[in-house]
This record gives sequence, structure tokens and C-alpha cells, in this order.
Amino acid sequence: MTINPETLKSLRTKQGLSQQALADKASGIRGASISKRTISRIENGETPPHKVRAHTVDSLAKALDVSPEALGKPPSEISDEEWRDLGFTLIKIRLPDQVRHNYRWALHHYEVSFNDLVEAAPWMFTLLAEMSLARRRRELVEANAAFEEAMAKLPRHLRHGAVAQMDFDDAYYGEDVSISARDVFGAKVLEEAQFAEPFDPSETNPFVDFLRDAATSVGGGAISPEEIEMSYRGGLPNWPIFQQWLQDLTGGDSWARFAVENVKVALNTMPEELRGQENTTARIEWLVDKIPAEIREEEEKRRAEREISLEGIEL
Repeated sequence: MTINPETLKSLRTKQGLSQQALADKASGIRGASISKRTISRIENGETPPHKVRAHTVDSLAKALDVSPEALGKPPSEISDEEWRDLGFTLIKIRLPDQVRHNYRWALHHYEVSFNDLVEAAPWMFTLLAEMSLARRRRELVEANAAFEEAMAKLPRHLRHGAVAQMDFDDAYYGEDVSISARDVFGAKVLEEAQFAEPFDPSETNPFVDFLRDAATSVGGGAISPEEIEMSYRGGLPNWPIFQQWLQDLTGGDSWARFAVENVKVALNTMPEELRGQENTTARIEWLVDKIPAEIREEEEKRRAEREISLEGIEL
């Protein structure tokens, strides 16, 4: 029997088990005694796959609810059926480059796995959406109280100002319907509006307003409200993250940025002497040098073709 280090780690993390938790679970199997250190040595390659004891492979396989044979395969060779038996579903999607970059920057800065981000996306969005709706509900209640107070303070000779009540009631009703339906983008506000266009969905929506304000309050440069761009579909925006970090890292050099975005550059292997603003020139050279010759040639060709295609466009 053999054991594949990547497969062991992949199965362990996908099941939400720490090395210690897996060791405890495996040790609970009759006749087994496996330590966290044993699992660590296997995953780090310190123990060659063919030298892992048969009872260790068998115990870990039982703890992970897989066959010993599956535990010996590379992750890419585990069949879809085997993954489904473990309670996992393979999802294939196409990501725009900017979203792909966002995933890479989040992985780099927060030391989480891609699976962590994918699995957390539903509850992260739900949390943000509910926070947005809660704020809208609070603001609606406050606006209603303020409007009633304003109407009550109108002097008798300005009672004709009460005609504004109709417009306010229209806006209040549309927002109340929208919030009750968990309509985070405010589509029902637009549908219910009788006398005015509340907002332009190609420029913003209630959820984007909330996100802008949240980014402003957080600060720190990781995510900037100025970077939000509404997509042609409305709804969620295009929102690149860590742009200031990327600018500082690459010094604004297009080839250094290309290397970071499109080549598997292990930034954690960058020599310490290349870090810091004073070492930008040397850092750029280090990054650009990581671009394979054939990839650079292909990119140069693509850029040249793009320049030619732009020549006929009148600006």
C-alpha cells in the first residue's frame, strides 16, 4: 500500500479536519495508534509514500471514509463517483480574469485555500446581504419618523406642503416591499416607483451603496470604494482587491504585473532583500525574470496585435 501526500491533505482539509483531529479519529479505530506528527510527516513528504505502514494507510482511509486504493491515488485521479461518495460535487466554472486575480490575492494575503473561499462564499454573501437589508430597514424607520416630525412642524399657512406625503408614501412602500422580499439590489424599488426613477442601476444599487460605505469605514487599502465598477448586467459590481499592494509590488511595471497575475510566481519565495519600496527596481527585474521565454513571446505578439487593432480607432 502507498499513500499520496497531496491526496491525504486534500481529503483531510475538504472534510474540515485538522491534523490532530484526523489523528484522533484514526486512533479511535481499533488497533490503530496514529499521531499528528505521523500525518504531518506524510503530508510534508518526510515519509516516502511507499514506506508508510499498511495499518497506517488502512486506518487513515477508514477515518476519511475512503478506500486505501483511493488514498494512494493523486487527487486528479480520484473519480467523480468517488468524490460524490465522499459527499463532494465537482463544479466547473469559467472565471473572468479579474475574478481569478481576486482569488489569487485573497489566497496570498489571508493564507486560506481556494476551497475555503468557495465554501465560504454563500455565508459571506448572506451575511453582507442581511447586514445591508438591516441597515435599509433601520434607515427606513428613521426616515419615516423624521418625515412625520417634519410634517407635524409645518405651520398652518404651509399645509399645502403635505402633498409631499404622497411621494414619501410611494418611496416608503417600494422600499418596504423590497426589503421584505430580500431584494438586495433594489429591483422592486424601481418596479414600485410611481412618480420618479429612484436610482440608475447601471451606476449603483442599494447593496453597492452599502458595500461602498463598508469599504470606506474599513479603510486600509485592501479594498477601495473607488475601485467599484458596475457591470453591464447591474447587480454585483466588478471590484478588484489589493490594487494598491499590486501597484507597490510591481512599481507600475506592466511586465512585472503580468508576471504576478499570469505566471505562477511564488511570492513567498521572493528574497527578503527585494522587499520594500527602496528595492522596487530589483524586485521588478526578479518578477520579470520569472516569465518563461515562450509565454513572454506570446504576450508580446498579443500586445502588438492589439496595438494594430487600435490604430484605426478615432479618439
